[in-house]
Amino acid sequence: MNRKRRSINQIKEDTSYHVLREKLPESWVIHEYGPDYGIDYVVELFDYIDDKKTMAETLGENFFVQLKASSSIEYATKRVYSRGNIEKGKLTEDKSEFFDIEVAKFQLEMSDLLTVQSMGIAIPVLLILVDVTTRRAFFICLNDYIDKVLAPEDSNYSKKESKTLYIPLRNEILNCEPNLVPLRVYGKRSKMYGAFSKFYYQNNEIKHAIMASYNIREAREFALGMISTFLETAIRQDIWRGHEFWIAIEMSFNDLSWVRRKLEQGIKPEEYEEFLQYCYSNVWNRLANLSNVYEEIVREWFMPTYLSLLTS
Repeated sequence: MNRKRRSINQIKEDTSYHVLREKLPESWVIHEYGPDYGIDYVVELFDYIDDKKTMAETLGENFFVQLKASSSIEYATKRVYSRGNIEKGKLTEDKSEFFDIEVAKFQLEMSDLLTVQSMGIAIPVLLILVDVTTRRAFFICLNDYIDKVLAPEDSNYSKKESKTLYIPLRNEILNCEPNLVPLRVYGKRSKMYGAFSKFYYQNNEIKHAIMASYNIREAREFALGMISTFLETAIRQDIWRGHEFWIAIEMSFNDLSWVRRKLEQGIKPEEYEEFLQYCYSNVWNRLANLSNVYEEIVREWFMPTYLSLLTS
């Protein structure tokens, strides 16, 4: 009778987990997701709260992981061309403008991609590819890859058995803060979408309040009170820390801080109209527009695309 045995694939899977564990901060927790139906792990982000690093606190941020291991990854160079806004029309490329980027190629089954597609985009699913020979690990966000690469380039991709993915080598996971920034970006995604929804609602309500308060003092005072409530709700959103990588967030937080200072100083009746209009046009319009910029620009960060190289 044979003794228990382990296949080479099981050994590679164990190796890939240990490589991922050593590439991530020690404070981050890797939760096993259970039976493998396309998702292997959930990574929960923690940060130390003291200088001596004796206690770490959860950030309430996480991302899903599909972990793949290979000892024979094909490395190549992929040429990417300048293209039109794929969110607003079919793919059009300018062959005169291009970059050549180094990538790792990996073939993923369509069932895995369709599973991710069905999950939507609020919780990111990262394919993490581990080269078990060199112990290097690379990531690509599958939700974004589907929308920004697969669908524009092949409208019939879902009918294929599998697709070859191109993972930029600059998407290497290393346990140093600059290389962890992308993972922090993905960890915050669900918070970002929640805040975007809140900002859009607030922006519309401020617009209606301004229209209703024209030359009516009581209505203007009501609008000021509403803005005060909206302000505290907006500042309470847990998206403002750790976003040094996206200046739009810093600018919006500065706008909200300005509104708070003005309210604390007091708004004179003769300043009502100008203040309300400024809040709508310059503060909440910008907040509401964050979702547009996120969709068109941020979701393309770290993709094998021309725009990604320009902006991420």
